[in-house]
Amino acid sequence: MVVIHNDDKMASVYGTGFRIVEHEADTGLEIYGRNLFELYNHGGTALFSLITDPATIELHVTKEITLDIEEESLVVFLNELLYLWDAEKFLPGRFSVSKERGRLVVHATGEIFDPGRHPVKKEVKAATYHKFSIQQQGDLLKATIFLDI
Repeated sequence: MVVIHNDDKMASVYGTGFRIVEHEADTGLEIYGRNLFELYNHGGTALFSLITDPATIELHVTKEITLDIEEESLVVFLNELLYLWDAEKFLPGRFSVSKERGRLVVHATGEIFDPGRHPVKKEVKAATYHKFSIQQQGDLLKATIFLDI
C-alpha cells in the first residue's frame, strides 16, 4: 500500500482527519474521527481534496443533505456529494453535521465550480462498498472507503 498523505492517525485527526491511499488499481480514503460527525466532515473534505485544491473553494452557497443513521450512510453521503458535483458543479469546502429527529443532517457550504480558479485533479465517479468498513480504534473511528475513479 502506498500512502500519499503520510500523516499518522493522531496527527491526521487534528490536522486533515484523513489519508488518501492507493492500492493496486484502487484509490481509497482512510477517514478518522472522534465521532460520527467528524467522520462525515473529514470524509467530505477528503473526497473533494481529490477533486480540487480545497484552499480555492469559497464559502457562498449551502446545500443540505439528510441521511438515515446507518453504517453505510457514509458511502451514501459521499455519493450525494458527487451527485451535487456532477449535476450542479457544486464544490463544498466546509461541512457541518448534526443529528435531528433521528437523522443526520449535513450542511455543505461551498461554491459553484469556476474552471479559472478550481483546478480539477481527479474525476471521481463514485464511493463504493468494496472493502468499506467503519472500525473503532482506541478513541477514534476509522472508516475505509474505496472510490471508483
